[in-house]
Amino acid sequence: MDLEEPSTTEVWRRSTALLSQDPELELNTFQEACGKWAADRSKLALVVRHEDGSSERWTYHDLAREAARAARLFADVGLRPGDRVAAVLTRQVEAWICALAAWRSGLVYVPLFVGFGGDALAARLSTSHARAVVVDHRWRAPLADAQDQLDEDIEVIAVGGPRGAGIRRGDRSFWAEMELCDADGPVVRTSRDTPATLMFTSGTTSQPKACVIPHSGFVALLPFVEHVFAVDHRDLLFSTSDPGWSYGLYTTGCTPMSMGVPRLIYTGDFDPKAWLRVMEEEQVTFAAGAPTAFRKLLAAARRSGFPSALRGASTAGEPLDPETAQGWHELSGTRLRDGYGLTEMGMVLGDIAEPEVHTEPGTLAAAVPGFEVCLVDEKGEPTDADEGRIAIRRPPFQLSAGYENASEAWDQRWVGDWYVTDDIAQRNEHGNWRFAGRADDVIVTSGYNVGPVEVESILLENPGVAEAAVVAAPDPERGSVIRAVIVRSDGASAPDVLVPQLQDAVRRRLGRHAYPRIVEFLDSLPRTATGKLRRAELRTTPVGRLEER
Repeated sequence: MDLEEPSTTEVWRRSTALLSQDPELELNTFQEACGKWAADRSKLALVVRHEDGSSERWTYHDLAREAARAARLFADVGLRPGDRVAAVLTRQVEAWICALAAWRSGLVYVPLFVGFGGDALAARLSTSHARAVVVDHRWRAPLADAQDQLDEDIEVIAVGGPRGAGIRRGDRSFWAEMELCDADGPVVRTSRDTPATLMFTSGTTSQPKACVIPHSGFVALLPFVEHVFAVDHRDLLFSTSDPGWSYGLYTTGCTPMSMGVPRLIYTGDFDPKAWLRVMEEEQVTFAAGAPTAFRKLLAAARRSGFPSALRGASTAGEPLDPETAQGWHELSGTRLRDGYGLTEMGMVLGDIAEPEVHTEPGTLAAAVPGFEVCLVDEKGEPTDADEGRIAIRRPPFQLSAGYENASEAWDQRWVGDWYVTDDIAQRNEHGNWRFAGRADDVIVTSGYNVGPVEVESILLENPGVAEAAVVAAPDPERGSVIRAVIVRSDGASAPDVLVPQLQDAVRRRLGRHAYPRIVEFLDSLPRTATGKLRRAELRTTPVGRLEER
């Protein structure tokens, strides 16, 4: 059955009532996510836990002060409203200081995933026309590779390691410069349509698209946080996702901040035991992350016990498998609430917290209140069929306003008032949703989107590769992994020599999340009569069986 929910008008009225500004007159993400809370010097915003056991506690007042100083730093290096400042930062307080500073001063924030290699960084820095980049010392080397490929110089502000490690000649030191800055950086008045963030998303036949997120973008996520997370200022939200992606920066980041919800971040590498320890020590009440992480967390919790204060959790970024959903419920007595969304629109499907509706493990309950979602056929027309593409009717607020570098591709997504995705879903007789796959070829691995063209272009640079095709292969831990199918050139090295060369090249230049864990060889790739690659044939042929076709 369909959930009974408030009217669309009432949902958005409640969401905008949470704002301190009238979005029809002005709206600024910094003000809503931090500034409006800053007068209360005791209001907790962020708990930062480190791998060595140390911790920091940041109030909204603290973050607002540091954002004002960072805004002064950005202005001092010559950045003006509308300029782009990129960041190669992960789950660390500097990512939030820089984002808030950019939004406060009318700059456009460009978050870049720390797993990217030099080629991927260079492409995104060039496309975004970033004039400055803040980088943690751990990823200074790939940024240096990217700089060698840029046509223009870029101002580098480095977050150094111990004794300034990782800061190169010509770099500015982030914290050394911050100490010299007063908390008087510019405050720029922005509207709901003013660009706040440029967030890159993967594509299959072109370079990654640059989604323009306006200052009103986070409002599109308020119904999801309210109805699926169902958290408030009394909770502590464990935000596990990287702020280089929209789920980490917006869904589990500035949107709950705008509701005054304190958050916990862990700066170390993923470690289920460490996660369970910090959740218990900090008395986390709600956790959000990717299904891959929850699969491993579930296994660890079965051995060591479940966090005593955790009353709920939510997952998104890749399909939630029924085994993990069922196992979580059996262990915790609560549902692992699933969610579906995309950077272009926001989170539009989810397991609503109240009233909770029974669903089969691995299915989503309903459209998030405020959104109208349906299945459409190949022509983009709504269909009563059990399976089709997911489409979203244009809402009053949506996360992105368009693709800055691909306006035609954005326009082609719309069929009338419906945004038609490349995601295929099924609906059962109860109206519940099950994600079935992607109509395009983007690969979702461990919660990250990987465009096959980016991987293939690197593989083809090796003289031993004549042709290359990249598809997804199922994996019990990561959901999917990268599978490369190679046609070797004449005189190419033997596979045992060539495979590590190819894996290393992709790992180094795109990132460890994108390298092909499976590499197979064919005499020729399957193609149509017109020469188009038949990826579907590769995807559906089991690993190790290609040569037996």
